[in-house]
Amino acid sequence: MSGPSTNPEPRETENTEWKIGDKPTVVPTKLYCMEGKVVKGFQRGSKQLGWPTANLDPAAFTGVLDGVPRGVYCGFATVEPDKTVHKAVLSLGNNPHFNNKEETVEAYLVHQFPEDFYGATMKLMICGYLRPQVPFSSLESLVDAIKNDVVAGTSALENEFSHLQKDPFFSSSCSQSKY
Repeated sequence: MSGPSTNPEPRETENTEWKIGDKPTVVPTKLYCMEGKVVKGFQRGSKQLGWPTANLDPAAFTGVLDGVPRGVYCGFATVEPDKTVHKAVLSLGNNPHFNNKEETVEAYLVHQFPEDFYGATMKLMICGYLRPQVPFSSLESLVDAIKNDVVAGTSALENEFSHLQKDPFFSSSCSQSKY
């Protein structure tokens, strides 16, 4: 199996300058690729926030994301059996606004799916960092930040990261991340 594509000038970063209300700036990262089942999360994505998310089984990212700054990222994802590569904006960490105890990887796929796909296998590639995870003063300010994240992430994925949609990771059959 060939390795993943490369990202332009990848950097590990935590944008400590970002403040609530700021527009996120997308920074290329090392590529992180994971494969695992979609599991039920806290059921807040679509019900409370209006942004349905696919939660990756923790077994798929445990160890893969050690040392990676927690925050909001963008990338690409597929959900079997469909092989279409979708843009994704995701949260990595414990979501301090909700004081979660466990870390999650929750991906909003920029696509309208006709139904839930719990139990399906998702391949997820992270390629860009948007901002840190922070607690917000209100649900409304969190939703506003998510809107900005989706706009900035989608734009970066359609432009500087678009070549990654054709990465061999999405056409290979592997288990968990090899990258």
